[in-house]
Amino acid sequence: MPHAINAFTDDEARVVQKMLEDLVRALRVVPGGGKIEEDYWSYIYNTVRNAPTGGWSNLTMRDYCHAGLGVEMKLLKRKSPLKDQGRTLMHPSATRALKFNPSAGAEACKNAVLEQFGGLMREFRGRVGATCADADPDIRWGVLLWGESLEDFLYFEEPMIEPNPDNFYAEFVAGTHRGAARENLYIFERETGVKRYSVTMPDKGAKLQPYFDIPRVGDGAYAFRVPDDGRRPLWLKQETLDALHSALEHGNIDELIMTLLRERQARGIEEQV
Repeated sequence: MPHAINAFTDDEARVVQKMLEDLVRALRVVPGGGKIEEDYWSYIYNTVRNAPTGGWSNLTMRDYCHAGLGVEMKLLKRKSPLKDQGRTLMHPSATRALKFNPSAGAEACKNAVLEQFGGLMREFRGRVGATCADADPDIRWGVLLWGESLEDFLYFEEPMIEPNPDNFYAEFVAGTHRGAARENLYIFERETGVKRYSVTMPDKGAKLQPYFDIPRVGDGAYAFRVPDDGRRPLWLKQETLDALHSALEHGNIDELIMTLLRERQARGIEEQV
């Protein structure tokens, strides 16, 4: 499996740290706290990359695509992200656009699944390639583990490589989910025997669930910490406070958080000038 690669320069990592601090403090304004949404992280990532914001999509492989770099983001809530270093974790879904016939047998299903998955990667590579005329497109997975307390974060990127079906074998495995019996297609790495994909049956919409090897800090992972020191975003303007009250009344929390982030980023630019 691919190894993690450097995602940020030291300066970029410091910007990520600062923006995560701002985000978390904004989330802590909301009664009961909040959670890290994909578009929050997308805003931070695009800002750090000096790329246009607002491009995140919940469609497969459309998260970040700019200047020859494409990153498909996967966020995963964890109790203690820093303790996950060195572990292998499953993400609940990479794509839901899979078709296969279970009656054809596990190996035939594996081939169909991985060929479709590889096709999605090739399409992504083509979209990224259209943004860079003079360089090969660079496509990656970006994985953010965020702590339920909003204090610890772990992020890494690894190359996105189309899987060769010959390098894997598959089995149908019976099990239970929330008390109900079900069967999944498990796909294992042939060389190591390690499970790399779990695929749900197509009767209710097949989805592929990949496993990621979580690197350690210093080996491609970036750790960010935002302890709850009691600080709150005192940089709020009156119109932001009005937006807060309106959001709390009408439940429009996502719009509020994005307003807070944009305002703080604008203040940061003003302060630098």
